[in-house]
Amino acid sequence: MNIRIIIFITIFIGVLSFIHNTANAECAVDSVGTVYCSKYPTGGAITDNIGTVKCGKGQCRRDIIGSVKCSRIEGGGAAVDSIGTVKCLGGCESGKSSMCVKGK
Repeated sequence: MNIRIIIFITIFIGVLSFIHNTANAECAVDSVGTVYCSKYPTGGAITDNIGTVKCGKGQCRRDIIGSVKCSRIEGGGAAVDSIGTVKCLGGCESGKSSMCVKGK
C-alpha cells in the first residue's frame, strides 16, 4: 500500500474524531419516571426543584433557588457561577415544559 494513502487515511480518521455530533438534545426524567427531551435538536432538559422537566433551546441549568434557566441560542451553553447564578451564551431564558417532548 502506498505510504501516501496510509498517511491520508490516518489524518482523515483523526479529523473525524474531532467532529462533534450536532444532534444531541438532552433528556431528563421527571418525578414520576417519565422521560422528556428538548424539542430542539441541540437543546437542554433538566428537572426543576419540584421534579418537573423544563427544556430550552440550549443547555439548561438550575440556579441557587432551583429555577431553570436555558440559553436563548440553539445549542448554546449554560453554567452556574460561584454565587449560584446561571449564565448563558446569548443570554438566558426560563426553561419551559412546552419546549419538551415526551421520550419514545
